[in-house]
Amino acid sequence: MTLAQTLLELGRHHRAALSARDRTDFEDELDRLRMMRVAEEGLGFGDYLPDFALEDGAGRTWTSGELLDRGPLVLALFRGDWCPYCDLTMAALEEARPAIEALGATAVGIMPDGREHIARTAARRGIGYLLLSDPANGFSRTCGLAYDLSPEHIRLHRERGRDLPARHGDSTWRLPVPAVFVVEPNARVAFAFADVDPARWPDPEAVLTSLQELRDAHALSNR
Repeated sequence: MTLAQTLLELGRHHRAALSARDRTDFEDELDRLRMMRVAEEGLGFGDYLPDFALEDGAGRTWTSGELLDRGPLVLALFRGDWCPYCDLTMAALEEARPAIEALGATAVGIMPDGREHIARTAARRGIGYLLLSDPANGFSRTCGLAYDLSPEHIRLHRERGRDLPARHGDSTWRLPVPAVFVVEPNARVAFAFADVDPARWPDPEAVLTSLQELRDAHALSNR
């Protein structure tokens, strides 16, 4: 079963386990975000990645320019390790990391938790790629890929013990849209996937195919 299939099956299981009220509130939130076209209006194919300067778990600041100087980026926006879909996708990105690096690219994950939590997440999950902290979803907002939660969605998180503003160093209940990008060294987005449904992520093979196409195009241009 592919990652995408696994996540969708997990989503069906989770929704079936919700109470009628919780399931309705969750579905209404997805409908609201789809009507707002949050994913469609944010960073997409052909756009240029906004500059960033974000800290890793050790407190080192990494800039987008520094990383792009190395080659293409595979950049993922995660909601947090409390999200089972993000958790599985983080693991899948780590599994794909050797193939990503073999194609000359660098994998980077970005999530709104503070850097101390980022460090714990990377250690606990055995993540070898860069995991960067995006306080208050500042970078995700710059990409147009963050949204304020509805009161009903806030209730769902409160009842599960998640104080998202405290985790994110924010005054607002806000989350990033789950997203994955392949970014060329000139900062142009060559592959983009974003969906407000946290159970929907692309398979790593789609990212690897994009990287291979970039490599092939570069090889042709240098003939």
